[in-house]
Amino acid sequence: MGKRAIPLPGKKARIWFPKFREHTTPLHQDFVHYQGDLQTLTCWCPVGDCPIELGPLAVLPGSHKVKKVLPHHFSLGAGHLIIDLSEETPKHPELNTPWLSTNFELGDTLFFPALTVHKALPNVTEDRLRISLDNRYEVEGGRIASHMLTPHLSDHAPLSWDEVYENWTSDELKYYWRRYSFKEIPKYDGYSVKGFSEALALARKQDSRAMLALRRKISLHPDSQEAAAARAVLQEIGEL
Repeated sequence: MGKRAIPLPGKKARIWFPKFREHTTPLHQDFVHYQGDLQTLTCWCPVGDCPIELGPLAVLPGSHKVKKVLPHHFSLGAGHLIIDLSEETPKHPELNTPWLSTNFELGDTLFFPALTVHKALPNVTEDRLRISLDNRYEVEGGRIASHMLTPHLSDHAPLSWDEVYENWTSDELKYYWRRYSFKEIPKYDGYSVKGFSEALALARKQDSRAMLALRRKISLHPDSQEAAAARAVLQEIGEL
């Protein structure tokens, strides 16, 4: 990266179930989720062997050369945002490349920048979980969005670093990012707001994926404004 790198504290461990096709992570750019700096690198690493049928990542090679964040739309899959390649490929020849993936083996790791278009392949096994780790790295002195400084999913279920560190026997790595220089910036909610607005519109048209997404929003954040909007739309169409 040309400079000293900071491993972002907002690390993620993922467990993906078999036969869960509709919820598979759709094609997207990581910047819409993690923000901060366009030079941020994603490090995806399966825990153990991850053959194609188990659902590893696939990338569009060279897609980062679009050099901008592409429009993202509502999706039921993980992250809830998807790029419509039929809209974007005519404008960006960099996207007109074949998808690449491989049979990942124990120890294999995939690095790519924040603008690379990628997706997960479906887990088509009968009874195997795909387990993987997401880590991200950014040059020191850059920008880090505030939500990447908190434990993963702490917005769904409150969790503090003090709780994470409660039983640690050493202080050596606690709050390690505070030893680096960087600029903390607020999270930009525009991408998710747009996706949710599209989900509301699709639900009004009886789109089953959108209706499921609205029910999920109500379940996860029942007291939020989005949950109230979701209830109103589901009641309007007779689904609540």
